[in-house]
Amino acid sequence: MCIPDWQPASLHPQRPGGALLDWLVDEGSLTRRLIAAGRDDFRVEVLTQQQQPARADEAAALGLSAGHPLWIREVLLHTAGAPRVFARTVADLQAFRAAGVHLEDLGSRSLGELLFSDPRIRREPIEISPYPADWLPSPLRAEHCWARRSRFSSERLQLLVCEVFLPGWPPAA
Repeated sequence: MCIPDWQPASLHPQRPGGALLDWLVDEGSLTRRLIAAGRDDFRVEVLTQQQQPARADEAAALGLSAGHPLWIREVLLHTAGAPRVFARTVADLQAFRAAGVHLEDLGSRSLGELLFSDPRIRREPIEISPYPADWLPSPLRAEHCWARRSRFSSERLQLLVCEVFLPGWPPAA
């Protein structure tokens, strides 16, 4: 299994080009961009929402120790009847509970709706990396998928959001 090499896009030695790079570095809401791309059949499929131990890369990004308990939400973002993006959001479980945030009640709504509508939440710089196929849901495992991640934070909570572009997205121009 490969280990992600998270770096700012401008510094990544293997960064992709073209439309994929444009989608990877876009700082706006991915949900809004998918809908704006003419995909009005956008939907969120919730795969899991549960407590899990932090992976090493996630723990480092959040300033925690590997194995620290995190709240995890994994979803697939669908357009044109197919999954296009796998998204994994993690938060420190203790901070999540203390902040009184109820992300577990999002259901099939997009997390982006919440993050980009709350002026108290700020996005930190985006990092990109090839994503390990072993970390994708088993029916969607594919090599050479690129991902982006960034921390979103407010006064009491930090979320790490990772979005993996599945094969075929973005469409060739």
